[in-house]
Amino acid sequence: MNYMNRYIDHIFESTYIDEFFILYELAPDSLKKLLDKTKNIEQSKIWHPEGQLFIHIKLVTNRLHNTYRDINLTLAGLFHDLGKIDTTKIDSDTGNASAHGHEDVSGEIVDQYKNWIKERDGNYDIIKYIVINHMRYKHMNEMRLQTLINFVDNPYFDYVHKFSTADFGGTDLECKDLSNNINLFKKIEQAKKIQEENKIISNKFNGNLVMIQHPELKGVTLGKAISDFKKQSDDFKQYVLNTSSEDIMVDFNNFLNK
Repeated sequence: MNYMNRYIDHIFESTYIDEFFILYELAPDSLKKLLDKTKNIEQSKIWHPEGQLFIHIKLVTNRLHNTYRDINLTLAGLFHDLGKIDTTKIDSDTGNASAHGHEDVSGEIVDQYKNWIKERDGNYDIIKYIVINHMRYKHMNEMRLQTLINFVDNPYFDYVHKFSTADFGGTDLECKDLSNNINLFKKIEQAKKIQEENKIISNKFNGNLVMIQHPELKGVTLGKAISDFKKQSDDFKQYVLNTSSEDIMVDFNNFLNK
């Protein structure tokens, strides 16, 4: 290792803060007892080679604090997996641990310490959202497109995204980037663009607008007239996007009078 790298490591080690320990000391006795219980909770060896839940919570809390210096993310790190205390089960065949639904139980624990969170200048709503949704981030590839779009559009999603850079197994002290999700976010943006274009098209040309000028067109007749009009254009979508609603209706009227 060269001298510059050693210097950078020295600076990092000198400025690294064990925020978990600070919060632990400030916590009410009942929360300390919960955190102490995590020392006896084993995790999936596949996803958490660091071992005990206590170690994981400490690492996530400290990664978040030292990377983002945002109390909401830091407190979310402290609470996010406390639900594993009551939900962890060990598979008798494999010996592997799982804790399905732990995020919901963790969210209930956040509720119990709402006042303490506020005393720490934390935003209860943001922290609760991160805690109950942190597992959803890991399964975004499995979501239906509209569900995914709604999730990403939530004003607190960026917190969940940042949180996920710290919520991983192992003993690394630094957060990881999530560049592997770039293609997924591109897919979302493309889908949102298409939705917006479809909304514009629907507003500029639709059955209601046609019936205002042509009340004689109804039901099947209306549908056929609109369908036949669309077929006149090589790219109807681009035609509507680049033409005013008034001009579209002029073209439609001319089409009917042919």
